[in-house]
Amino acid sequence: MKKITFVDNGTVSFSNPVRQPLFTFADCLDGGAAKAHRASQALTEIYPGVETSGHRLSVPMAGHPIVDEDATRADFETLQKLIDEHDVIFLLMDTRESRWLPTVMGKAAGKIVMNA
Repeated sequence: MKKITFVDNGTVSFSNPVRQPLFTFADCLDGGAAKAHRASQALTEIYPGVETSGHRLSVPMAGHPIVDEDATRADFETLQKLIDEHDVIFLLMDTRESRWLPTVMGKAAGKIVMNA
């Protein structure tokens, strides 16, 4: 099966299209498209045979304050569900803090986790 799921909490900024080929200049306008959803759409445009989805959520990070407990719990539960549904998790995240929880969750679920 060709299933790819994108998770990101950000929007496409003007620096993204020059280094991330799933985004275009138009994706940056009007405050920027949601990255995960737009990446999923672009991948489908490139290869219609792929099963893809995008999820906008924040990954809870160790040492960072929890501002909204309900939202944090919902994001954690969504992340848990996504990890359970996939065979391999690729983490292309900016910081060690953001990679820590998905790495631990993936390992606990017996999944292959690749960090870059």
